[in-house]
Amino acid sequence: MRFERAHWYVILALATIFLARPQPGYSERRGMATWRLRFKDRASGGTLMLALNRNRTVKWVTVSTSEGESPESVAERLADTINGYVSRDTERSSYDRNTLWVGGYEVSTSDGALVLPRGLTDYVLAGTETGLGIPQPPTSLSSSSDGNKVVLRWINPSTPYDFVFVKAYWRDFDNMFDERLPGSAESFVIDTGKIPLDSQNMDFRVIGVRDNIPSNAASIHVSGSAQAELDGIPFTSNVAPNWKAWTTDGKPDTSAFECVDKYPQTRTYINAKTLLTKPFYQVMKAPGGNANHGIYRKFLGLTAGHTYRLTTCVSTLDMDSVTTPWSFSICAAAGASSGPSLTPQQMAGAAALPNGTQGRKAGCVASFAPGRTTKGQFNLVFTGERNEQGEEVAHITLPAGTDSITIWLRFSCSDLNGKVAFSGVMLEDLTANPNVPSPAEIREKAYKAEDRLMRGIAGQLERQPAPK
Repeated sequence: MRFERAHWYVILALATIFLARPQPGYSERRGMATWRLRFKDRASGGTLMLALNRNRTVKWVTVSTSEGESPESVAERLADTINGYVSRDTERSSYDRNTLWVGGYEVSTSDGALVLPRGLTDYVLAGTETGLGIPQPPTSLSSSSDGNKVVLRWINPSTPYDFVFVKAYWRDFDNMFDERLPGSAESFVIDTGKIPLDSQNMDFRVIGVRDNIPSNAASIHVSGSAQAELDGIPFTSNVAPNWKAWTTDGKPDTSAFECVDKYPQTRTYINAKTLLTKPFYQVMKAPGGNANHGIYRKFLGLTAGHTYRLTTCVSTLDMDSVTTPWSFSICAAAGASSGPSLTPQQMAGAAALPNGTQGRKAGCVASFAPGRTTKGQFNLVFTGERNEQGEEVAHITLPAGTDSITIWLRFSCSDLNGKVAFSGVMLEDLTANPNVPSPAEIREKAYKAEDRLMRGIAGQLERQPAPK
């Protein structure tokens, strides 16, 4: 008996030594599926974010690129950054949002390409880097139901993809499938009789691929008749997934927008279950002068005659300290999915919308100005409620011949210190399901979720060992 016990102690000690030693790189492990990320062209200069696209909130690493930097150099520095986090976090039970995987496995470069585990569709590229052959992402990802079918629609950029990947997740990412489509595809139909999606808990992402390089993802969460932007995905060119920038002053200046980490004090997982608890939010800086600018997206494939409730999460941040005139508005207008996008002049109120209305109040759902702010907090704003001026804001009913709603945010401020923020939208089909929670119930749920999250972060920071 003593010999057997000692024997097991020896085996345990040897196993511990084996598991503790550095593990081979993925490229050295036979049988491990890998994918080669080979950038094309030189870098423009900016931030480059490689994200592992396998949860509602992605894990990511970031490198800063230099203008004219070679693709090979960027790949090597990405590998070093990934391995730097891996070497610091080798416990299999731990979570670090910048550690793409645990277990101590390291990646490498080969012939100028970054060799990554898993497959191409498990990754997206984000950040302000616009070179290296990285394609622009799809936008305006939307979902609708047609009997036992879920129909996804989106808008591709003007430069075509080689192919498009659709990824579907359900039951909080416990189940997944993906489909490869032609590069021109802007819709996809899922037969729920063949793929058992959970209609109350689905997440969809669409990624464009060109020269075997993935774009960032367009993303939407679907629960019954509601579709919401519940994701934790870094931005492309400082603009949130699904959205595009607009301005009345020529070409949009991406430096006037910003992707902000809402919880920089923690490195843990932030599950974006409400618009208030998303890990990233959009900042729009003052355009200066008399210009108007903002961001916009479409919800596609809606139903004429149906009525929709729009919920938006916004903040006026520190605008109470700005003394010059300013205006921040949330607007919406019906249109056709196949029709042209609204022009900057239409979104600024200087030209008529498709329904003939014109001016700053045309399509306006809510507006903020000096004396009418969110006091630095993020607020949920609903159609169907009275706005800040005491006016009833109607839900959006689509007239005949329309099947889309364009949502846009508009900001004007001559003080260049001015900033406002936005954290996503939700659209609910009230005709398909009139028994939706009230605004008060949604706010209560969101504030409770935010409180739980902040208490969890505080507890984690208390348990965190002090730096040596």
